[in-house]
Amino acid sequence: MKTVTKTSLLLLGALGLAGCEAPSDPFEFATTFDSFDDYGALSAFPETLVDEDGPITTDDIAQPDNFATAGTGTTSYTGAILTETVSTADDPSRLLVGQLQLDVAFSTDTITGYAGNFIYEDDEALNGTLIGNGGFVRVSEQDPDDADVFSPHFTDMTLTGALSGPNGEAYNANIALTGYFLADGTDPTSPVDSIAGIADVDFGSTGPEFELGIFAVTD
Repeated sequence: MKTVTKTSLLLLGALGLAGCEAPSDPFEFATTFDSFDDYGALSAFPETLVDEDGPITTDDIAQPDNFATAGTGTTSYTGAILTETVSTADDPSRLLVGQLQLDVAFSTDTITGYAGNFIYEDDEALNGTLIGNGGFVRVSEQDPDDADVFSPHFTDMTLTGALSGPNGEAYNANIALTGYFLADGTDPTSPVDSIAGIADVDFGSTGPEFELGIFAVTD
């Protein structure tokens, strides 16, 4: 039975996917958010798709026929990553949200991802952008021993980079994404219109420890 946590209750934004080559110019999000509440206004979308166990509705997991509708072009999906720090005796947990863009090249089955504009729930902001590349498969296989479990479309998508805080904090950060492409899985003509999954956030030896996070993006 899945349980709703503080993390999965936060409303996330949109994600984007573009090409798989490293950008020649510094990456900038088309739209940025200045406070934690700005992200919260977008909250309804992700929690309807995913929690820390994966997609909530497994019927929506895309299969090869759904990918065929994408053709050979590139689609950008935009949204957000959400996690929270592990609470300690001295520090309560804090929610952290960041923007996420994934650029999906359907001609090569590859993804380029960008994450940044991270803001804690008390509006402490972090500077820096994480970037990474990965590939995906078009088949999500059902576990023969558990009809509610399906294999993800990608597990090797890791975003890395340097982040800095307002008081001189410096983090060598990486976020490993495990993702599912989503469509109306019962309709083979339905296009892939969103991506959602798990975000394993690590700020290195100088940063806080995080609970397992989630992400969701849409085109």
